[in-house]
Amino acid sequence: MIEQSASPTPDAIFEFRLRPERPITASGLAVFFMVLVAVSVTVAGFSALQGNVFAPAFAALELALVWVALRLVWRRQDQCQERIALNRDALTLARQPSGDEVRFHPYWVRVLRAPAGGRSGRRPLMLASHGRAVEVGAFLGDDERGRLEGLLAGALEALRADRNAGSERKAPG
Repeated sequence: MIEQSASPTPDAIFEFRLRPERPITASGLAVFFMVLVAVSVTVAGFSALQGNVFAPAFAALELALVWVALRLVWRRQDQCQERIALNRDALTLARQPSGDEVRFHPYWVRVLRAPAGGRSGRRPLMLASHGRAVEVGAFLGDDERGRLEGLLAGALEALRADRNAGSERKAPG
């Protein structure tokens, strides 16, 4: 998911927040888990009637572990995001939760789509400058990466045009 804001802070002209798209809503996840509980209780009950007295205990343990795993994954998706801030001095890519931060000069940075590779045919989106490249939006789908490519290229072009217009006004004539 791409969230865009223009001038969110005085020093940033453009800001993009990238987060993974949730494949299911919270209520959908609750329904899924309730169906899983119903099936597990039914199977464990039937197994207990057939003589496996430990089946209900194992089913309860399994459901508890699945619930914990689903909860951890759900929370992790809230924390996983990338922030791209663009101002006159720098394009900054900050990743959460790792805290990694990469800075490029906005005049020299290029937005590139790498050729499709591997079995998935995925085309990574790269920010590159001075022999250094970093992938951005790896968790986005190809359509969203294409949209982000257009948004970043447009923002960089607008910033460069504004910078060039400002330097032309200051030049002695």
